[in-house]
Amino acid sequence: MLGDGSMNSLSPAPQTPVTGPPFVSRVLRALSGRSPGQILAATVKTLAQKLRRLTPAARAAARRDAAFDRQWGTDTSREVTMSELDFPTELRATSHHYQASGAHILDRTIACAGIDPAGFTFVDLGCGKGRVVLLAAARGFPRVIGVEYSPALVATAQINAGQFLARGGATVTPEFWQGNAADFAIPAGDVFVYLYNSFGADILTGCLAQIERVKARDPARRIILAYVNPTFGAIVATRPGWREGSPSEDMRCFECVAAA
Repeated sequence: MLGDGSMNSLSPAPQTPVTGPPFVSRVLRALSGRSPGQILAATVKTLAQKLRRLTPAARAAARRDAAFDRQWGTDTSREVTMSELDFPTELRATSHHYQASGAHILDRTIACAGIDPAGFTFVDLGCGKGRVVLLAAARGFPRVIGVEYSPALVATAQINAGQFLARGGATVTPEFWQGNAADFAIPAGDVFVYLYNSFGADILTGCLAQIERVKARDPARRIILAYVNPTFGAIVATRPGWREGSPSEDMRCFECVAAA
């Protein structure tokens, strides 16, 4: 994720929330800069995703997502494809579409890490519309930050945060940082980093290097990475500065213990 970063809490965002562009424009965006092989792979992936949505578990999850948005007056459930997002061509092949995480996934990552949220700052790398950031604000983290490349998604996340706070969902004000996740400065103190396979290997490697640098400056602090749908988990596991906890089928938890 490229671009200069900026941190915002709930001040009005200058960007426009996500709305879908015309169909032809979306198709042209999706095809731009991709080889025939990449187009075929993306088509197969899209078809597989659509089939998964037809399963009973997926339908139940969709109902829970819709209930969350009805309760809090938010817009977090609708998936946003890469063709709808304001990403440069060079990032489209290595970044992933927006799909919200459920509360049960956040709770599982916290349990996997074995932490007390009260002692950690929460960071979501690739936060999209901000649902997990909102959930983290309600789980006892004293500070919660969403990191997202898309200005449009950040604008939507800020609106969602305002709605969530106004209806009493949390008392901690979410913060949002727009820019390249690999450029995000890890905040001071102990940090719990949540990542739902938002981007490719290059950006992940940059994020890990950032974490390792701040760990080297303050070896006593704890920095934990909960990686859901860990497509590139091997990249973390093979770096010498990381220790892995007990993995599950769709989640891996790591702690940065030293600079690489």
